[in-house]
Amino acid sequence: MRKTGKYMAVLFGAMSLLLLGRTTAVHAAGNATMLPDTSIQVDYEFEEMEITAGQNTVIYYSDISNAVTWEAVEVGPDGKAVFDISWVKPNYTTRVYVKGDKDSLVTARYIEAQEKLSAEFVGDISAADVVDIDTWKQVYKKYPAFTSETGYILFFTKQGGADTAYFDVENIEWRKGTYGNWQSFDKLNLSQMNAKGASLCFRIKAVNDADTQDKISGHRYSSEARVTLQKLAAAPTVSVNNATMTLTLRNGMEYSLNDKDWTLIPTYSKKATGNDVAVPVVDFDILPTTNQRVTTVAVPLVLDVAANRKIDATIVTQNPGKYEVEKNEDGELTGIYVFARMAAGQRKSASKTTKVLIPFAKADPDIANDITVEYQKTKKGDSGVILTNNTDTVDGVNYQYAIVDDPDNLTPEELSELKWSTLKAAKSVKVSSTKALTGKYLIFRVVAASKSELPSAYQKYPYQILYDKVAYAAISTTSLYPGGVITAVTSNNAIAGEITYTWERSAKINGEYTKITSGTGYANSKYTIKESDIGYYIRVVISNTSKTGEKASATSKASGKIVKDPTVPTPTPSPTPAPTPKP
Repeated sequence: MRKTGKYMAVLFGAMSLLLLGRTTAVHAAGNATMLPDTSIQVDYEFEEMEITAGQNTVIYYSDISNAVTWEAVEVGPDGKAVFDISWVKPNYTTRVYVKGDKDSLVTARYIEAQEKLSAEFVGDISAADVVDIDTWKQVYKKYPAFTSETGYILFFTKQGGADTAYFDVENIEWRKGTYGNWQSFDKLNLSQMNAKGASLCFRIKAVNDADTQDKISGHRYSSEARVTLQKLAAAPTVSVNNATMTLTLRNGMEYSLNDKDWTLIPTYSKKATGNDVAVPVVDFDILPTTNQRVTTVAVPLVLDVAANRKIDATIVTQNPGKYEVEKNEDGELTGIYVFARMAAGQRKSASKTTKVLIPFAKADPDIANDITVEYQKTKKGDSGVILTNNTDTVDGVNYQYAIVDDPDNLTPEELSELKWSTLKAAKSVKVSSTKALTGKYLIFRVVAASKSELPSAYQKYPYQILYDKVAYAAISTTSLYPGGVITAVTSNNAIAGEITYTWERSAKINGEYTKITSGTGYANSKYTIKESDIGYYIRVVISNTSKTGEKASATSKASGKIVKDPTVPTPTPSPTPAPTPKP
């Protein structure tokens, strides 16, 4: 949209011409004539007025109506008179009066006041404080050198105290500083200008009468508008936290996978604190943080992958051309790059860009073989679980574990917020029931071997944490003699389903135990010692299956050695009768 005053001035000028009757020479009383309007041409670039003199040998001009004093200019050999109009004040519309020594009636020509131009630098059109953002975007589609990385220049003309957007940027020219050469707008390269900062001047080009359709509608240069560009900010520092699989970005930054399509990290309100911070809506839910300057963004979220997808070379091969990658000396893909920068604002362009390497995970968990989950062996029965890493210390694999509600539906944000704990090779850890809560799940992942790789995707331990399974077994005895009763004791908490009791014995307390398959109570919770058990140690294995199908068992300590009851006398063998002599 142009300033409407421009059109009003043209219309007013045209009406004045009609009123003055200057489209052709006019014969008045006494055969007095006036110069044809078309014989008067203003060259606004060089600030000159040129008169085609006709029969006149001298041309007179003045800026005062009914002037007493006229300036005289002799007509040259080419039949034209040229005089300077640089004295015409730019801030006002001025009438210049012209007459000849033959055409003695006065002709008036209006020199319109120059347009008042202002310019505004915006880092990103979308952040500009204007209502016509979409129109500005269309304007700059013709100028691909202008991007949110370089910034944009918006122009306005003033009329009646109100600014009006000036979209005809092809009519704008610019120069560096006060003394630079004026150049066309399409020659402006902001990426060069804001590398170190620059002061730029802009103006609307002058248009000469000769270049207009009606040969009388030219205009002078607009006023000059000055814009000072800030020095391009340095690339920001961004870190990858491999333990939590997150990128740490300052609020107001943005990231991209191709240095082109950017996702903004919104800026928190400076007045807000803690978890009550008001966050603008963006393409994802920002992670909660109490630090108003730093935001943690999940790596899977940045890479647009599922929460538990392994971040390895398959991501690249399945999405050719999407990522910039790193390779080792052997040509192996070792990581993906993410681009980050400070986002453009209303008055600043985007900063320089930094590349952040997100390394691949190099290991896979194997919890079926590597991890054992046992319930702590106490009679109370709900005091927690014991996790054991069965890998050795030489070629061992370090794990991390976390406790979650729903391991199958974690989002990238939730994954990055998890509290992971370490379970080193050949070590065990106890997790109390205040953390290992009933109904939750355990998940495990392989810890990154170095800072140059991410942890693996996680594996779910297939069973819920439920304290409805056998975790504790003990025995009590009435005696260690034949006829004595051994009673099996298990956890106090409710055990799911059917409990089975397997009684075993061994001639050595730490020897190999074999199953007892006969006798009173051999398959029940109370077993009666038999004579054939003398000389053996006895123990019980108590088993059940939880509600979720997890089989569990616990083995008691062995009893003392079964011996003969000393209170029962040993039967005296009957004497052998003497042999009857033979006759």
